[in-house]
Order: sequence, then C-alpha cells, then structure tokens
Amino acid sequence: MTEGRDDRPDFTWEEFAASPGPGGGPPPSDDERFKPCFRHPDRSTGITCQRCDRAICGECMRPASVGFQCPVCVAEQQLADHPSGGGRGGRGRGRRGGSGGGGGSNWRGGSGGSGGRRPFSGPSLAGFRLGGGPVTVTAALMVLMASVGLIDLVTPGRLASQVLGYSSTGLAQGQLWRLVTGILVPSGTILSLLLNLLFLWLIGRDVEAALGRGRMVGIAIISGLGSAAALSLLYPTIPLWGLAYSVIIGLIAARAALGYRAGEDVRSYLILFAILLVFNLVVGSMAGAVSLLGAVIAGIASGALLGTASANRTRFDTIALITLGVVLAGVCLGRAVV
Repeated sequence: MTEGRDDRPDFTWEEFAASPGPGGGPPPSDDERFKPCFRHPDRSTGITCQRCDRAICGECMRPASVGFQCPVCVAEQQLADHPSGGGRGGRGRGRRGGSGGGGGSNWRGGSGGSGGRRPFSGPSLAGFRLGGGPVTVTAALMVLMASVGLIDLVTPGRLASQVLGYSSTGLAQGQLWRLVTGILVPSGTILSLLLNLLFLWLIGRDVEAALGRGRMVGIAIISGLGSAAALSLLYPTIPLWGLAYSVIIGLIAARAALGYRAGEDVRSYLILFAILLVFNLVVGSMAGAVSLLGAVIAGIASGALLGTASANRTRFDTIALITLGVVLAGVCLGRAVV
C-alpha cells in the first residue's frame, strides 16, 4: 500500500489502481461480468471479442458483422483475406471499422470472424466472383426455371406461364401463388432462358455460399415481388409477366449492396446493371425496364437489411426479409383489387 493511504478514508479507486503491490489493480466491478481490457487494464468492460473472447474497451472495439472484435483478430483476419496487403479492407478503407478496418473484411459472418460463412472464396470470371460453397438453392432454381422455360417452348400458348406467371388479373381472382411462382417464368425465348440460367449460376453460387440457403431464397422471392410491385404501380393492366429475370437482377443488387458495406469494389456490378438496363431499353420494352428497376430496389433493400448489425443476426434477418416481402406483396394485392 502507498504510505499514508490507509489513514485516508477518501482515497480514490484511481489511486488504488495506480499503486504498486499485489493490492493494486483495476477497481472491482459491481458486475462480475466486467473485466479489465486486455490492452488497457485500467478500464473495465463487459464487451468481449467475438473471436477470441478477450475483454475489449471502447477504444479497442472494432465493429464486426456480429458484435465486436479486438484489433488483433481484425489484423489477423485482414492478413488472411488479403495476404499481399493489397485488399480493400485495410486501414485506409475501413468504413465501418475505424482506423483498423473493423469488420470491413468480413462481408457476412456467422457467430464470429472464423466461424461464419466466408464469401468470395472461389475464382473469378470477368471481374465477378464465382462462389465456392454449396449450391443447393442455386441448382434447384436453375432446374425449376429450365423446366418451366422448356414447357413454355413446347406447349401452345405458353402453358406454364399462363398458370405460374405474374398477373394482376390473376391476383384479383385470388391466385396468390403467382407472387412466388412468377420468379420461375422466363420471358419465353430460348436465348432469354439460357441467359437467365447462366447469370443465375454465376451470381447465385456466390450469394448462396455467403448468405446461406434461407437468405438466398428470401432475396430471390423479394426480388420478384419488387418487380411485381413496380409493374403493378406503373403498368397495372399488364396481362402476364415472367419474373425469372428479376431474380438475377435482385441477387446482383443485394450482392452489390453487401459488398459496398464491406468496403469492396462494386464497380463491376454497376457496369453490369448499366448493360442490362440498356439491353432492356433497346431490345425490350419500358415495362421490362420498370421490372428491372423494381428488382434493383428490392435487392438493394434486402442487402441493406442483411448488412445491418444486430445482436441476434438470424432472427433479425428473418423478420426483416418477411416484413419487406409482406410490404411488397401488399402493394401488388392492393393495386390488383383497385
């Protein structure tokens, strides 16, 4: 003990913490969950790193996709993601991670940096990443989309589209399944079907490996609902429309939104958006451009919601996607019955 301090009834905890000897140290906490920061022992904190469980104070906190990480784990993750040191998640680009890049290099984690799904691990083609993870939903969507497209090509009157395609008239008659099954219906030509399958394979694997099957399905459905809502507002009398193209656009938009939040270069996706928009305006129609715009907005909204920090990641994602889907479906139904 410091000489003379025992005679002072009003000595402070700061003086006690600064004093030498076994009795010194940080002040005790009212809550046993509070521990000294591993870098600043004089600061008590109840926050721990999501990866290593070390106690971290406010100065040491680096925002991650879930919770916070310590500077050491952030540096290790950045080194693993960008071994050459040329990545975009570093010190100069840490939009969300303060001076250390924070969780910038983690687009979407699970319960921590190393325990969650790590996207973009596959090779690239023309600047676009090819996902290296499981492709269950992507493959299923491709099979269903190809089946519907082939049935349309070999049956008179495009039978599959008549039954499954989006139609405001059908919605007004209570055919609510069209809000979901419309995403399986291509535009009707073999070229459109092949392009849809190609882009779905390229972007779908990336998104599914990063976000998982449930979120992939949610984004696909919401993308179709976004296109349907845009068409119902601007082209309410359109008789029938295939929304398969909207799935591709929505997935690209969600991927771009999440990549932007992670500090990545998303210019390739913006270029792709521009190409697809011009293509629709030149060889398609204004209704096609409106449908594309609705899918883009829905995809960006989905990506923004999925990229928002939350303590309970899975529950928040589920509630957010369901809420967005209900709102878009409500717009479609409201216009159909008016």
